[in-house]
Amino acid sequence: MSISPNTNTVFDAGSIGQTRTGLSTQIAILVNGEAVGAIQSFGQTQQRSTKPITEVGTDGVIEIVPSSATQITLSIQRMVFDGLSLTEAFKRGFMNIAAQRIPFDIVVVDRFSSASDGDNEALVTIYKNCWFTNLSKTYSSQDYVISENASVSCETVYTTRGDLVTPVGGEGHLGNSNVQTDTEGIEQEVDSGTFRGSMANRNIVNSTY
Repeated sequence: MSISPNTNTVFDAGSIGQTRTGLSTQIAILVNGEAVGAIQSFGQTQQRSTKPITEVGTDGVIEIVPSSATQITLSIQRMVFDGLSLTEAFKRGFMNIAAQRIPFDIVVVDRFSSASDGDNEALVTIYKNCWFTNLSKTYSSQDYVISENASVSCETVYTTRGDLVTPVGGEGHLGNSNVQTDTEGIEQEVDSGTFRGSMANRNIVNSTY
């Protein structure tokens, strides 16, 4: 094994080879504990608005602070397969999003980080209380395959190891040195779902890295 002097990237050496690039083939998307098949793409967007703080007498920004809660949206494309529409494939008992009246959770399991056949070390991301906000489907003479696209809004998201307890932020597959964590440990607790949001917790004025 050799390491790049400029980036610390690990290269395989000799007869030993290892895949280090994340692959979508290691991803399982679950609803109600069951895998959802025929998904062509699954995209996540997290957006947090911030506000620059200025003051009279200073030609510049003195601080930037969050101005609203983080918004989490998902974009999903799925082929119509096994006679199931996209909403039905996500274990919903309806085909049209106007019918939805109960939110649901989506679980994404990334088994790339698991060093064994079990899922205890896998990365598990849970999107809580999801609502369909957009659903589209096109029939085309140029492409016989029918696919559906959906947008989903989520109340919150958190990530743990497969035991659903151990936080993972900053670790990576082989460990990551010099990771900054706040002195109160709030960032990891929010990241793993213990708390909802990082800005309403204790000692924010005194928190540092």
